[in-house]
Amino acid sequence: MVNFKNLIIIRIFIAIILVLTSLSHAVAKDTLSHSYATAFPSQSVKKNDATKTQNNAEKSVPHHKGFWDNGSIIQFMEKDNAAASSQQRHRTGMSASALGSAWPEIRLVPKDDRIFGTISGLRTKLEKHGFAFTLTYLNESLGNISGGRKRGFTYSHQVVMGTDLDFEKMLGAKGLSFHMLGIQRAGRNVATDYMGVTSLIQPQEDYGAGGNVLYKLVYMYFEQSLLNKKLVIDFGRMPANMKFGTSYLGCYALNMITCAHPSGLSNVTKWRSWPFSQWGIMARVNPGAHLYAQAGIYEVSPTEGGRAGFNFSFAQDGFVIPMEVGWQPEFGKQKMTGHYKLGGYVDTSDHPDPFTSVDGRPKLISKLPGKTERQRGAWYVGADQMIYRYGKAANQGIILYGLAGWNMGASLPNQSQYTLGIISQGMFPARITDAIAFFWTRQVVNRKITRMQEMQSDMEVPLLGGVSKPQTSFQVLELTYTAFVSPGVKFFPDFQYIIHPDANRVYPNALLAGFRLLAQF
Repeated sequence: MVNFKNLIIIRIFIAIILVLTSLSHAVAKDTLSHSYATAFPSQSVKKNDATKTQNNAEKSVPHHKGFWDNGSIIQFMEKDNAAASSQQRHRTGMSASALGSAWPEIRLVPKDDRIFGTISGLRTKLEKHGFAFTLTYLNESLGNISGGRKRGFTYSHQVVMGTDLDFEKMLGAKGLSFHMLGIQRAGRNVATDYMGVTSLIQPQEDYGAGGNVLYKLVYMYFEQSLLNKKLVIDFGRMPANMKFGTSYLGCYALNMITCAHPSGLSNVTKWRSWPFSQWGIMARVNPGAHLYAQAGIYEVSPTEGGRAGFNFSFAQDGFVIPMEVGWQPEFGKQKMTGHYKLGGYVDTSDHPDPFTSVDGRPKLISKLPGKTERQRGAWYVGADQMIYRYGKAANQGIILYGLAGWNMGASLPNQSQYTLGIISQGMFPARITDAIAFFWTRQVVNRKITRMQEMQSDMEVPLLGGVSKPQTSFQVLELTYTAFVSPGVKFFPDFQYIIHPDANRVYPNALLAGFRLLAQF
């Protein structure tokens, strides 16, 4: 049963949606005479332009030219419109992201970047009728070559299977689409096998929940675009942070603390990420001037979809309410793109305090249960900015990346996360999709957990988390290279240096080496 507090939260969310809708409608009305004529042409104009573009392309570009023809690459990567639709964005730079089709906001890989291509035109015909699908194999294999608990090598993989239905093309339902995606995971965890004893640090982004089942549902939701895509509403089963606090640039790294969101804010929280799913609804408004605002409300589910993700029961324990505002500008004649965001979430479910008991004393002293924390959450600020451009492709330049986040709750495992990165893509004219990236991250453990472990150590009892010394913080330095081997195949050599595995000084700093292999069919 939904209690009074949850009813108030639902009303607040509805009010947010109404305000966003009104704002979008007002902006759309004010800019109708100018902006729609340029940025949002009529359907007939779009169709004519698309037909002309296709005819011109067919005349000017021979069919035998391959993916590595520079003109073909520039054709779908030369623009980077901050207000672009997802269809435009997947053709203008997301092709170079590490996850490719596995990235939740970019459901289709570029048409020339698949091992099987268009399958003799079949894929193209299906997409014209509103049906698209993706199949991706992702392998992340890493070895601990120095430091840590012991040396060793592990393998893990993720198979992504998804489909998208465009009901506007199928049924004439304007702006309505459906998206479904699931994964299959298997393998071993280098963190707990060789580096330390806890999974607080996860060097393999593709390892974790979703293993040992044939198909783990990640999301299944409807998307409705309104006001020429100035307002987009999603409803269905999806992770609460799938489109909040994320950046595909983070997935130039392998470590989960960077790819694709700040794990220090989401680890062991109800602000869930891949591959968990929750009932939820979110709305995003794009009023223009490269601005956007989005908010959502998601259930805190005791089942979280079950082992395979298909438990659709609605027995919520509260709600997670994420919000985010952002600015996505372009600077100068060379269009130096940037993405700036500020956001956070509130979790209304109840959680026990790890240190303080119901009577206010430490739990180890009182021997009583922890006091109940009625609400918790986090907030974050993030940015990336291109500072130098090598060429016309969307990400062809030097990009600086940064993110900082802080948890607001006694029951969360982490206190804060700070991440900095630099990406250089397309420095070699003949390899404009290749990139080299370096990231640094520091996470701080919740001080209440540290205090509990310190007290447990003094009393000579087993420590919380199974560690042998209190946890404080850790750092990760990661260097990776993105190499496009052939259409649909990318290879990523990777090195990670972990300072203080297990967030303490029990084991020496660890040096990991390995690779990611991505195959898109």
